[in-house]
Amino acid sequence: MDRTFQPIRAVARVLIMNEAGELLLCRSRDGKAWVPPGGTLDSGETLAEAAMREAAEEAGLAVDLGPMVYLQEFVPAHRPERVLEMAFRARARQDHPAPERGAVPVGGTGWPWSAWTIQDLDGPVREVRWFSRESLVAEPDPVYPAYLRERFWLEGRGDIDPYLGLAKG
Repeated sequence: MDRTFQPIRAVARVLIMNEAGELLLCRSRDGKAWVPPGGTLDSGETLAEAAMREAAEEAGLAVDLGPMVYLQEFVPAHRPERVLEMAFRARARQDHPAPERGAVPVGGTGWPWSAWTIQDLDGPVREVRWFSRESLVAEPDPVYPAYLRERFWLEGRGDIDPYLGLAKG
């Protein structure tokens, strides 16, 4: 076992649900996968504050934060660090971003807000989309963490361990 010191970076993610029971995911920075909104804590920020900030920055949504639902350790392939990623459940206050964020519905003006593009305040323009359980299971692109494909939807039965283990990138 390699015992070399690795800096630890704390990341807060938010699993946002709407009234229809759909889960909101964003395209990853490289555009190759779907991930929950989230990012590194700012100095002096709590996990809960970071989760709410990231929902606003990456998706343009205000949320009511619920309980923490998972903890995952992650070792990126090309960075000498260990990431501790914690995710909270949240309820969207509305199912589309605030007008001042300049989001555009996928398909153009007049389309329903099932997906949109938005300028991430500290990153690229991102595609954001609501997924039903069925559409997420059928999604051909990768979804991270993989827990969101199936196990996430089974929560509440009392037999789900919130620790997802170590993932290596």
